[in-house]
Amino acid sequence: MEKREVAVSISPKDKGILILLATWFGVFGIDRFYRGQVGLGILKLITLGGLGIWALIDDILYMVGGLPSDSAGKWITDKKTLDLFRSELKIN
Repeated sequence: MEKREVAVSISPKDKGILILLATWFGVFGIDRFYRGQVGLGILKLITLGGLGIWALIDDILYMVGGLPSDSAGKWITDKKTLDLFRSELKIN
């Protein structure tokens, strides 16, 4: 099997930390601040995570959805996914 050379941008932030922040402090928007999305973090804080609904949806999406990105558009991954990328793709 031939290895493909694809440039991807990986954030130094960890998806596991993001999930923990969203689970424990999601209603305060801490997960959005961690991602670098200050405006959404403030909005989430003011609305208490959309009365919990927005916080719950974010938490589920971080766990089962695609890879979230930070404010620079870089993917936030966990260690297992990062190891897979390193074995299969060329990473910037």
